[in-house]
Amino acid sequence: MRFIYRPLLVLSLLCASAPGLAQSPVADEEYHTENVFGVRSATNGGLISAVFFRHSRLLQKDNLMHLGLEIANTKHPRETRQTTFTGNRFIFGKANYLFSIRPHYGREKVFFKKAPQQGARISGMVSVGPSIGLETPYFINLGKRAEPYDPKNPKHLRGSITGNAGPFRGLFSSKLILGVFFKAALTFETNSTKNKVFGIETGFTIETFTRKVEIIPLANNRAVFTAAYLAIYFGKRK
Repeated sequence: MRFIYRPLLVLSLLCASAPGLAQSPVADEEYHTENVFGVRSATNGGLISAVFFRHSRLLQKDNLMHLGLEIANTKHPRETRQTTFTGNRFIFGKANYLFSIRPHYGREKVFFKKAPQQGARISGMVSVGPSIGLETPYFINLGKRAEPYDPKNPKHLRGSITGNAGPFRGLFSSKLILGVFFKAALTFETNSTKNKVFGIETGFTIETFTRKVEIIPLANNRAVFTAAYLAIYFGKRK
């Protein structure tokens, strides 16, 4: 996806030139805790694939620990949206969504601090934790009624589907799948002040479940999901 890889290239160039961008550290960056919220765009999840919260605490100079929580939607690479004769859209062949709840613990190292009125603060982080997967039925509309899609049902032909019923229709029928989540990232902050934070985060994730997740039954499904991502976040320090 071009909207992912072009920013990654730009941020890599920023990292390479970091010694020139990040001048002497300033006292304004001294703080004890940090709370941020963000949204993420991933190669396996679409334009907005996850939302997250992260609480960080300073352990010692330039080293932090954090506790985080994110909720993500993972898509199958074979997913393609189609438009029905009613103008509504659906994904033919999709039987389940994959939603993940990811509590995690991590460490962060600040490589370069932001100089007064210029430069960028650059840090690296790693996170790990359990992943709680929800295999949620994908409901389709057949006229005025909604049913979970079943590729073996002769009534669920492409021409009979008038749209999808939304991700929350089958939420309470979800199957639970346990797994493990790992993330490594670089963060870039250019407009942060003593109390406010705004930054960009880029990295990759690995998520492994105890069994294959059946998103599209007639395609190859998997238990391990990897992705590159780009995120923006904002918050406060004190």
